[in-house]
Amino acid sequence: MNKPDLDELLAGSRPAFAPKIATEAALDALVFETKNAGGRTRTRRALWLVPAAALAAGALTAGAVVVDQYTRIDVPVAIEYTTDTGVHVECTANIEGGNFFSPQPAAVINRYKTYNFTGVGQRIYDYAVVLTGDEVGTSAVLPDSSEWLPDASFPGYSEELALSHSMGSFLLLDPAIELNLNGNTEAELTSDCAGLLH
Repeated sequence: MNKPDLDELLAGSRPAFAPKIATEAALDALVFETKNAGGRTRTRRALWLVPAAALAAGALTAGAVVVDQYTRIDVPVAIEYTTDTGVHVECTANIEGGNFFSPQPAAVINRYKTYNFTGVGQRIYDYAVVLTGDEVGTSAVLPDSSEWLPDASFPGYSEELALSHSMGSFLLLDPAIELNLNGNTEAELTSDCAGLLH
């Protein structure tokens, strides 16, 4: 019989209820702030506890982790928007900055921890609808990282691709421009957003 790996153990401990995305993001931020507020800890520990404690702290830390120039933002970004048909959508995005953010990891981590994402979800949606070709866009819907609006000859993206492209623009490229990063290598954004636009 195989021992379950960490992902299987964590999946089995998932609560039966489903809290709102904004609640989860707020709790993650609270855990991070509480952890960093800290207090005095005992310095005498058994040597075999040190690696286990370091591993546990790394696994449970909310905030960000930087390992070998790979930045991972561990604070989920709550995405909320209302479609043109009145459907309210809530989902999350997680930033896997890769080495895209490695020139300034502290500035990047601080930006994601302190940035007010209110309204960004709706802007992501508005730009995604333009990318599908369902609406004609204006410069007001563009992220800072783009100066391009589709014209009549543009065939349009699928809803999933449009939402993914829009999230990447607002959540990865805009911060890179804001922080004057010259990132031209790898970055990843994962999300549980299904691509619902209508």
